[in-house]
Amino acid sequence: MTVEIDGEGLTAAQVVQVARASSEDAVLAAAARERLGRTRAYIESRWMHDEAPLMYGFNTGVGSFKDQRVLVADMEEYQSRLIRAHASGVGEPFEQDVVRATMMLRANAFAAGYSGPAVGVVDRLLAFLNERLHPVIPRKGSVGASGDLAPLAYLAAALGGFPEARIDYRGARQPAREAIAAAGLPVDFALVAKDASALLNGSTVSLALGVLAAHDARRVVQAADVALAMSLEAMRGELAAFHPAVHRARPHPGQRSTARNVLKMAGDSRRSTRPPTTR
Repeated sequence: MTVEIDGEGLTAAQVVQVARASSEDAVLAAAARERLGRTRAYIESRWMHDEAPLMYGFNTGVGSFKDQRVLVADMEEYQSRLIRAHASGVGEPFEQDVVRATMMLRANAFAAGYSGPAVGVVDRLLAFLNERLHPVIPRKGSVGASGDLAPLAYLAAALGGFPEARIDYRGARQPAREAIAAAGLPVDFALVAKDASALLNGSTVSLALGVLAAHDARRVVQAADVALAMSLEAMRGELAAFHPAVHRARPHPGQRSTARNVLKMAGDSRRSTRPPTTR
């Protein structure tokens, strides 16, 4: 199955599918590709020349270098330096599903057409995803609301084929350039103006963790409902406690859902005391 991303309709369930199912791929929707191309063309015509007005992150440095122009001739080198400057994470690497969800979500964010990377950056992200090239990203280093700058720098470095980057591929951790070549993709990939800042800026790793955690939490809740119903059956529990009238008195939708689930599974039990039939 292939999931099409357009920057608008991606669901949490699709992210989980692509992150955890070995047969799932992702492609960029045609409309999103056109939108990306238009946005990029506007950026290049408006700001990518040395007489253009300064625009933060487009043709300037960042942070304390916000008023320093980056010349067009230096743009490619600047992307590399910006990524290396932020690749300061520590700790054990994220699991494969987190890395895959991150790549999926980053590509989807770009597909919306607001971040302005070259279309090739999105194609590269999806190629990594579909070829099962999983950049090694340390767990610690994000600054949270200001962006997952450090972890995303490791993703960007792998995409760019930096010699320092590492990729998990076919069960082995390898230098990025070796893994990319083994997958049949071009090893060298030039990141041009705006690409690095687009890749680094965003809380995409945090979002990936949240999506996967929420999915797992829902499954835990479902398992807990099953365990509760089985426990009531085993202990000859009182099913009257789960009658809808009891739970309408409390403003907790989750509690009502659990009560409905318990009655669906154990409501006809011959061991437990059945709930009253009146409303």
